[in-house]
Amino acid sequence: MCAVALVVMAKPAVIGRVKTRLIGTLTAHQVAAVYSAMLDCVLERVKTHVRSDCIRYVLAIDYSLICFECAARGVIRTMARGFHPVDQGQGDLGDRMGRVWRRLGAGAVVFLGVDSPDVPIPILMSIIPTLNRADAAVGPVSDGGYWALAASRYQGCLLRDIDWGSPRVYDQTIAAARRAGLRVATLPAWEDIDRPADLAALRVRLASVTEPALLRLRARLERICRRDDVR
Repeated sequence: MCAVALVVMAKPAVIGRVKTRLIGTLTAHQVAAVYSAMLDCVLERVKTHVRSDCIRYVLAIDYSLICFECAARGVIRTMARGFHPVDQGQGDLGDRMGRVWRRLGAGAVVFLGVDSPDVPIPILMSIIPTLNRADAAVGPVSDGGYWALAASRYQGCLLRDIDWGSPRVYDQTIAAARRAGLRVATLPAWEDIDRPADLAALRVRLASVTEPALLRLRARLERICRRDDVR
């Protein structure tokens, strides 16, 4: 599979606007810092472990949450990492993913989010090869969503009439693929980070890692989660 757009869908780490279900156990400042740490980890791991001359690395950002000056600083940082920044635009998640996909040429794409920063390397590396034998691939998470969506060409049916944010997202996506006659592969399941218990479980998993990017994430989370370290 060549000419693949690998897209990380992300928000800027605006205090009080990201991972809000973590607020309470942590302060809004801490939660924004947690999100930023996970985003940096995902970008680093993707660029390190999912490598090919025919991959375009894209960071799709919800620019509506930030001012132009902040966006410009983010663009500079992102371009330095080798990711091309694009605006998600308006609408629900399906609208925004579809807009990004069409803007990139409607060819093969892998969509990743920020909420599953520690997906094992072999699983990450398997996504694009999976598209050599399937039209689409979806990686489920335990809350009913998915951590990855990939397809060999534009498939708008995978993004329409989905109850985004509900426990039905994965099942509805698989059902849509089957109705369209697509060969769909299920990637290994993983966990995402939405609630305090999810973050606690992530920190437990990180306790035994040896991968440099995950070691850096572990150290950042340890600092962030000390309340007196974040103002």
